[in-house]
Amino acid sequence: MKPRPVTMAIGIVFGLLVAAYLIVPTLTVIPMAFSTSRFLEFPPPGYSTEWLTRFFQDSSWTDALVRSLVVAGSAAAIATPLGTLAAYAIVTAARRANRLAEPILMMPMMVPVVISGFGLYLVTLLLRTPGNLGVVVLAHAGLAIPFVVITVTASLRSFDFRLVRAARVHGASAAGAFFRVVLPVIGPGVGAGALMALMVSLDEPVVSMFIAGDTAPTLPVRMFGSITYELNPLVPVAASVLTVVTLTLLVGSLLLTRLTRRRTAV
Repeated sequence: MKPRPVTMAIGIVFGLLVAAYLIVPTLTVIPMAFSTSRFLEFPPPGYSTEWLTRFFQDSSWTDALVRSLVVAGSAAAIATPLGTLAAYAIVTAARRANRLAEPILMMPMMVPVVISGFGLYLVTLLLRTPGNLGVVVLAHAGLAIPFVVITVTASLRSFDFRLVRAARVHGASAAGAFFRVVLPVIGPGVGAGALMALMVSLDEPVVSMFIAGDTAPTLPVRMFGSITYELNPLVPVAASVLTVVTLTLLVGSLLLTRLTRRRTAV
């Protein structure tokens, strides 16, 4: 049954209000990045590109940004194939297996990040690898896998698995059917999952702080340290950079998700 126009209008207005509640406070940091003030104040007394220029001239900030991008890219490269294969196994497995596998894969989303970070910190002490970015990459990959699983599973739910059976009848192996039939169709959904993994890693400060700390800080950790020990006017610039990158990845993920729905609906 098609919803009434009044119901649709109420839903749209409610959705816009919720979106504004979630997004507008985040966007307030962007004007502060162009403030003329040395203090963190909103609204800014004036506008200038001084702090933006200083941010990209300060090696401590640019190194943290590059470090965040490298960690996020590496974590996404690990989480995307693992999450895709896990999603495919969940969708094609028996219901009992689904009931066991899904809660286990979703645990990184349910366990408080502070507990995960502290546990990984103890592991690094035992292995004598504190400050190791490789451990940060693996930790971020673990946190991102559930988001990849959710995104790819949504794409697979609308996939016509009769195509797989047809491929198997014509002699394709299970792996061949997946790579030649399934993956090309749900490819945009996998890409959306990869973008989600990037977002999770870029915005994650707690685990990074426990493992890497000030030895090899990512951009969120560098921001936290600056806010804790000083009122640094470069923090809004860093926050603006992360906001723009995250929103860009989010829009890309939504577009890829819509493309996947169109493909699987054909």
